[in-house]
Amino acid sequence: MPLEGLCSETEAKWFYWGWSRVYDVMQPFFTSDTMRDAGLDMAHIASEAPAVLDVGAGTGTLSCNLLRRVARAQITLLDQSPEMLERAKLKPQLQQCKFELADAQALPFEDSSFDHVMSSGSLYYYPRPVTALQEQLRVVKPGGTVLAMGSLQPKPRLIRWLATTFNRFPTEEEYVSWFKDAGLTDIRTKHVSNPWNAQQYALAICGTKAAGTPPPPRASLPRAHASSWRKLLQLPVTVLRFGVAMAAFCVIGPIQILNAAMGMRRLRQQS
Repeated sequence: MPLEGLCSETEAKWFYWGWSRVYDVMQPFFTSDTMRDAGLDMAHIASEAPAVLDVGAGTGTLSCNLLRRVARAQITLLDQSPEMLERAKLKPQLQQCKFELADAQALPFEDSSFDHVMSSGSLYYYPRPVTALQEQLRVVKPGGTVLAMGSLQPKPRLIRWLATTFNRFPTEEEYVSWFKDAGLTDIRTKHVSNPWNAQQYALAICGTKAAGTPPPPRASLPRAHASSWRKLLQLPVTVLRFGVAMAAFCVIGPIQILNAAMGMRRLRQQS
């Protein structure tokens, strides 16, 4: 059974407290503008500057791509990590955007507040991905789109096993089932990849809120019922799971960076 350490709110907050400090330096080795733009093309964002919500926005990487399509004042970035969001706020190109510190599984917005909702590299982290998508369905207007971009299962078996100690890597079928279970229609998928490695691809998936779709009930975060002593007893397990996740990430991360650096070098040599 996969550990999926960072799919817990507690471990995710620990991770992004540290990862936020190096994210913008490391991120170009994992994703690219080419990959994000290929996904954004699926959302059919109109040129009249609609309101767009970037869920799990992190340091604003996806929102920076959105600026080529949408006025910055129409973009709202939401994330549960204050450290990641503070990094986004420091970027000059995003300083006219709106920012919300909140959990993606209980969005602090009224029904039908946005024309489009989108995310990159965050949906598969949420403990309750269908709930998160139902919240996105709730806040998007009828006829609006919900777009998610996320990793698929790594192909090498050993890498796949290590990866599932720190994250959930869904299949394409699982992504589609999440979208269907949330109530989205006209679901489309596309494989997207970085220019330096077309064989290592992720998935972009887009669904529509059909006209006449009733909004789901507004979600609320589950209350923590565990007593203080029980939380204390659970702490060693949490720390151990986080440690295993970080150990695996420290193996896979450098491998990904090395592969990306070699691919970038080949690409430069070819051009």
